[in-house]
Amino acid sequence: MPAVPETCRKLSEIYLDNNATTPVLAGAAAAVQHCMQQGFGNPSSSHSTGIKAKALLEQTRNLARQLLGASSGEIIFTSGATEGIQTSVLSALLAIRERGLAGANTLLLYGATEHKAVPESLKHWNSVLQLDASVKPIPVLANGLLDLTALAELLPNAALVCTMAANNETGVQQDLRALEKLIRSIKPDAYWLVDCVQALGKMPLQLAATTIDYAPFSGHKLYAPKGIGFLYVRKGAPYQPLITGGGQEGGLRSGTENLPGIAALHYIFEQLLSNEQSVFASSEQLQQFRQQLLAALQQLFPSLVLNSELPYALPTTLNFSVPGFFAKDILDLFDAAGIRVSSGSACSSKVTGSFVLDAMGLARWRSEGAIRLSFGPAFTAQECQQACQRLTDLVPVVQQHGLVLTDGDPLNIPSASGLYQFKFDACCTYILLCPQSRQAVIIDPVLALAERLSNIIQSQQISQVWVLETHYHQQPGQAAQLLRQLFSTAATDAFGWPEAAAEIAVDSFLLRRLATPGHSDTAYSYLLTQHGDLKAAFVGDLILAGGIGRTDLPGSDALALQQSVQRLAQQLYPDTLLFSSHDYAQRFVTRLDLALTESPLLEKLLANAPEQEWRQALNQQCQQLQQASSYLCGYVEVTTDDA
Repeated sequence: MPAVPETCRKLSEIYLDNNATTPVLAGAAAAVQHCMQQGFGNPSSSHSTGIKAKALLEQTRNLARQLLGASSGEIIFTSGATEGIQTSVLSALLAIRERGLAGANTLLLYGATEHKAVPESLKHWNSVLQLDASVKPIPVLANGLLDLTALAELLPNAALVCTMAANNETGVQQDLRALEKLIRSIKPDAYWLVDCVQALGKMPLQLAATTIDYAPFSGHKLYAPKGIGFLYVRKGAPYQPLITGGGQEGGLRSGTENLPGIAALHYIFEQLLSNEQSVFASSEQLQQFRQQLLAALQQLFPSLVLNSELPYALPTTLNFSVPGFFAKDILDLFDAAGIRVSSGSACSSKVTGSFVLDAMGLARWRSEGAIRLSFGPAFTAQECQQACQRLTDLVPVVQQHGLVLTDGDPLNIPSASGLYQFKFDACCTYILLCPQSRQAVIIDPVLALAERLSNIIQSQQISQVWVLETHYHQQPGQAAQLLRQLFSTAATDAFGWPEAAAEIAVDSFLLRRLATPGHSDTAYSYLLTQHGDLKAAFVGDLILAGGIGRTDLPGSDALALQQSVQRLAQQLYPDTLLFSSHDYAQRFVTRLDLALTESPLLEKLLANAPEQEWRQALNQQCQQLQQASSYLCGYVEVTTDDA
């Protein structure tokens, strides 16, 4: 990790992940404490303490009505948005079953970029209630808006339509008026759920003026504590309590109300409705803050690409990618500088890439490199200034470490040294930097990373560069050819290895080459030693972290792969680090002993299992790969602990 400036280390954290959760406002926290110590009554109690609690409960409900434009319908306090979604889906699906609409021809629709709570709830209750309806996503356009043409084709058979007011990853706001017009003109009796979690306090809502049947909200997304939310249900919409018991909330949601959380909402609603001295900024101010943050980001990353168009997005959200950068690169850099952002939805942080950006049809590198920067409506000018300053403080860091090219004096640039891994679309590129001897070795460069690699070489004033490839399919890699043209003058073979050389000396390191065909007809592994000690092996796609290379590609040879695995293993220790050309499970590196426990097929290949036995396992792997197109060069087992 590049060193961050002292100014970054001395300051408190800059929290820019408000779409995930928010801090509790001081006024809301004070309201919570007062409620717990002074207004702690049970709203169901008939004595004066309970009556006071009941008054706070109903006052907060009335404030919610004012804020949402919900003069009619129900406002039901819940534990959060997920409960609200579950209750809404259960209510709608029970009504659908009573109408006799079960079966595959009945569609339960949801936006392809919806929070996972929605489709998972649909699938769950569809199964529990044995409706056997078809749960289908509504496609979105490249700008994140729902494809109304596609929706129009689905609506005739739709019984429930689930959309969102604003997306939690991109901030894209759906056109609710256009959606309502389309839904009610084609299927007026379909139920309509709108996830309003990200809309509260950020965009105007007049729910009673719409035909939205259900609208769930969450408190912790808008400065209230976790564990409190509320649900709007349109008058006349079917409703079935998810939780029964003591009959609280008019029998609509049993369980003693979370009055401290409701007290926090009371304070927040008052602030949102206040015209004077509110802690919340206007929409115009929020747009100015976003523009200032964007300018600072563009100064830091000149090639930054926005993943959502600003006119469609909430003024509090920026979603961007930087060519040549994996999301973790930026997350680690920002985190070291005390800047907290996200790579997507916090509720699915173990997933590589963004299903939202994938649904929008954006390039995979944008999905895997996406960063979400989000602030709340209580963001202040001072906080914005501090955030912008913190971002611009990082400019010399990314320049000095060759992350972006700089015109600065190379003599003033600190040296980076050692082995680095860079990733793009699960492809791994390695660079061994030895600034003392002004030497470097690049292994398996990816074209999308070529500019970044070039920047590093130039910024470190490297004078001798070897650009090696472990393998290629059909034609040599474009990135390797480009980098050799820029930096390599020695005569080499097609894989970048110096002609007639037995080894490459790089400062105190020695690199040896071992032929390891099988995954492709010609392939090599590179063994890295230092002072006679084997440090690592770059194995291409012969062995992967969590699996092994495939053998159903042009030029592949299963028997050659077995022989290569055995030949390589003879050179390795059990704890030798193995660096692969692809990392599908976000594991960075593996070892021979670990690889053997993860891949029964590898174990069979090394144990000289009968050829029929390991060929059968290899064929099964190839069949699985045909169903897992994202694993281009090998099959790996991805577990919940990965990424």
